Amino acid sequence: MQLPNVAAPRRHAPLQGSPVPVQLPELPGPAADGGPSAVPGSVPRRGGAWTRGIGRLGLYLLGWRVEGCFPDHPKLVIAGAPHSTNWDFPVAMSVAFAYNLRINFLAKHRLFKGALGPVMRWFGGVSVDRGMAADVVEQVVESFAACEAMWLCIAPEGTRKQVDRFRSGFLRIAAGAEIPILLLVFDHGARAIRLGPLCLPGPDPERDREVIELWYRPYQVMRKA
Repeated sequence: MQLPNVAAPRRHAPLQGSPVPVQLPELPGPAADGGPSAVPGSVPRRGGAWTRGIGRLGLYLLGWRVEGCFPDHPKLVIAGAPHSTNWDFPVAMSVAFAYNLRINFLAKHRLFKGALGPVMRWFGGVSVDRGMAADVVEQVVESFAACEAMWLCIAPEGTRKQVDRFRSGFLRIAAGAEIPILLLVFDHGARAIRLGPLCLPGPDPERDREVIELWYRPYQVMRKA
């Protein structure tokens, strides 16, 4: 697996020996006339004018923007990192609403108990029990096979705490479903969601994990404290 470089985070130099960073083209803002149409037709969609308005307002109030281009693929695993704060959720949902995207995400099964359950499912949450990790991968792969379009966002770290290595679940899901992985950056320093390259899992998941970790390394120093 070889990945192209992406714009380095502000106030941080690119990795030694890496190619000159390429500035990602900035996506037209959701307030522009063509905002929603900037999303390719194969992408899973939801919502309408009112959710789009909520998303625009959320991005404005939070001070975040989107950089990059949405890929023209109906099924993706989105690897979102670094995940270091609960604020990542409202930022991500604001982007989804502003562009009428239907995004699914995995969440702790405890969050689906009681009155919060329907709310979590409406937002796109998929309940998982971390004590049954292998079974979760199989179930998610089956979910991909049963639908025509699905974008599943996963935090490779598996936690908001800084970790020494990414977990392999997102790679195993993508490999099992035979779908690409979109690398997405929460650039807290620049307050930007950066849409990076697409990659396909290869025969060596450990090597893939190392390559993806290396690609994200410049952004780890910009984690939200």
